[in-house]
Amino acid sequence: MLTTVVCWGFNFVALKFLFAEGLTPAATSLVRFLLMWGVLVAICQFRREPLTYPEGSTIALWILGFLSMGVYMILFLEGMARTTAAEGAIILATSPVLTALLAVAMKHERFSWGALLGAIVAFVGVFLVVFAGAQSSHGTLLGNGLVLLSSLVWAFCAVQTRIFLTDMSPLRALTLSMPGAIPVLLVYGLAATFAVPWSQITWVGWVMLAHITLLAGVVGFLGFFVGVRQVGSSGAMLYQFLVPPIAAFFAWLLLKQELLPLQGVGLAVVLGGVWWSTRSRLAATKPAERS
Repeated sequence: MLTTVVCWGFNFVALKFLFAEGLTPAATSLVRFLLMWGVLVAICQFRREPLTYPEGSTIALWILGFLSMGVYMILFLEGMARTTAAEGAIILATSPVLTALLAVAMKHERFSWGALLGAIVAFVGVFLVVFAGAQSSHGTLLGNGLVLLSSLVWAFCAVQTRIFLTDMSPLRALTLSMPGAIPVLLVYGLAATFAVPWSQITWVGWVMLAHITLLAGVVGFLGFFVGVRQVGSSGAMLYQFLVPPIAAFFAWLLLKQELLPLQGVGLAVVLGGVWWSTRSRLAATKPAERS
């Protein structure tokens, strides 16, 4: 999970470079999806993972892919185009809390006050990190609403993912879910992909495209699926609180965006909240495991 959040945190910088090269959000989403799917299929064949669907799971896996790789990505990208980075990051950071609530409501996990309070503390840390460097401009109501909706979709997908990981490996489940996103991403990104000046993309752009495909895409999502299998959906989602602070660090390092003292305080609060919530969750699950 730590590898996953580092890869996802660097996405902030990678996307900035890609957009500067002429790739739009729509084109980026489709190209990344197609490349990522091809790599996952190749890995499955190399590891001799079956690419057949277990009986009765085809539609459910496609729905998961439709939501997680299609609807979520479109809502997030369109929302971020209409709001500020600070507001978008703060709103998206509600997804771990939403995941915990959904997991309890759907009886996938036991309720823990400590886990909930730790998640709230981590959210406060994220707020400090991103709000410290916020600009005076504000996002639109539509933009903030789209990001919030994407957060809810991602939380729902995180909870549903664990259902499939009891009978199949994370690699197989992720690969088999991918086709579900094809219809929505083709409509969203096909025209934009053909409009990209591919011959003008520099080596930096190709490196960043490789990052969002291989590291943030293949490695990141596989790491997340493994995390969901081992610590549950809400436990894995807690690590997403680390993405905004890591993104702020890489932005300071490579984009020369100032890292303010308050952001360092926020990072410490995030780490403390994740530790507190994780410890509380483990304590709450031990009695169930003994019984």
